[in-house]
Amino acid sequence: MTIGLLSTIAAVFYGGTVSILALTATFARRGTLRREARSTLAVLVPGRAVEPQQVDRTAAGPSS
Repeated sequence: MTIGLLSTIAAVFYGGTVSILALTATFARRGTLRREARSTLAVLVPGRAVEPQQVDRTAAGPSS
């Protein structure tokens, strides 16, 4: 196999992965799945800011 063919296969695989994650981050019904897809996109696409995570007060415990 030539380097050009391997590069093309890698680019198609990367583009497909990013596309599926973007669709999941946009249209998933569960909020946890959307958040996971967004955090994975932040790793794969450099230069994108990650929105801050909201604190789940019930999981953090009672405040004093």
